[in-house]
Parts: sequence; structure tokens; C-alpha cells
Amino acid sequence: MTSLKGKVILVTGGAHRVGRSIALALAQEGASVAITYHTSQKDALQTVEELKALGVQAVAFFCDQTDISQVQKTVTDVHTFFGRLDGLVNNAAIMQEIPFLEITPEDWAQTMDTNARAPFFFTQVAGRLMLAGEGGAIVNILDESAQVPTRYYIHHSAAKAALRMLTLSTALALAPSIRVNAVLPGPVLMPEGGDEERWKRLEKNTPLKRLGSPDDVARAVVYLMKEEFITGQVLVVDGGRTIK
Repeated sequence: MTSLKGKVILVTGGAHRVGRSIALALAQEGASVAITYHTSQKDALQTVEELKALGVQAVAFFCDQTDISQVQKTVTDVHTFFGRLDGLVNNAAIMQEIPFLEITPEDWAQTMDTNARAPFFFTQVAGRLMLAGEGGAIVNILDESAQVPTRYYIHHSAAKAALRMLTLSTALALAPSIRVNAVLPGPVLMPEGGDEERWKRLEKNTPLKRLGSPDDVARAVVYLMKEEFITGQVLVVDGGRTIK
């Protein structure tokens, strides 16, 4: 397994929640970390201080990733700041719970732009820089809805399913210099504004009879960043839910 010490990794949406855990886990391995934020500037600045406290370089960039020009600028700015780019974690996403018959074209566009189109172009721009350098690794963050139908998050699931296929396709397109994988978490953190009763029921319906945590996802990301002979794979971290 390769060492992450001295590597530079960009984590989108790394200011809080699962993204923060991923950023901290990478820093603990010695990687310098750039994170993006949209509406969470205060959290982003705090996370940057926590990253620096681990002895690595860290920086936060504002990015509205529905704007592709901002996606392109962010990746370029990261490369300029650090002088290199070795890894990308496409973590930033939105998760709207809207009944199917009430989803508007605007809802669809916002979700697809954030959860599928943005990771595509983050991967494209970062991929060019990595290919011009020493190669690298990319990890996309999915969730159960990428492969298990849901009536609660239909347009979200469509976007995550697209990201799953993007993982497989770009693994082929960017090989052998860049590895592309994904982590598919199960119940590790309740969605913002989620139904607490429904969330509690997940524990009972999970084969391991417990819920996960953001740290479970972070460890999986670190593994895929380090393991040099894995590409085009989806690592499921769900306590067994998708095998039921």
C-alpha cells in the first residue's frame, strides 16, 4: 500500500459531517488536505484548523459546484496552492426528500448538477492535472440509493446511480495512472432534517444490528486511497444492508 504522507488530496464538502471525518482521516495519514464548502464557511475554517493541528497543510475553498467554472477554478487553485494534486474525494452532495409526484425540474437539475455533473467535472479537471504529474487516486462517495431502490429520495438515487457508473467508466478511462473507486455507505449519519423514527428502525433492519459512523466511511476512503491494486470497485460500508 502506498503512503499518503506528503500527498495532496482535495475533499469536496469536507467542512462537516462525513466529509470532515474523511478529511481528518487523510490528514492523520500525513496527507495535506484541501476542502470545499458552500454554505458552511464557519465549519470549514474550524476543520482547517483541526487539520493543521495534525501537522499537515490545509486550506478551504468556497465552491458552488453547480457552477462548472467554479469547479474548474477550485481544482486549479488547489494545484496552485500546493504545487501538486494526488487525490480527489467527491463527497459533496445534497439529499432532498421530495415525493416523486412533487419533484420539479428545478429539484431534478439541482440534484443532478450537484451529485453527478459536478463530480464528473471535478474528476475531469483533476484527472488532467494528475496525468500531467505522478498519477493519483479518486474516491467517489455514494450511498445505498445508488443500487437499492427507494421511494423517499428518487432523484437523489438517480444521481448517485449515475455517479456509480461514472466510477466504473472513469476507472477505465484514467487507467493505469489514476485509480478510481467508490465507497457506498449505509446508515452512518442521519440526513439533515431526516425522520428520526425511520432512522432508528434502520438499526433493527441491519444485519449487524447497529448503525455505522462517519469514521467507518473515512477508514474505507483511506484504504482505497492507499491500496495500489484496486480500481473500478465499490466498497460497501453498510453493516450488510445491501445483501438482504
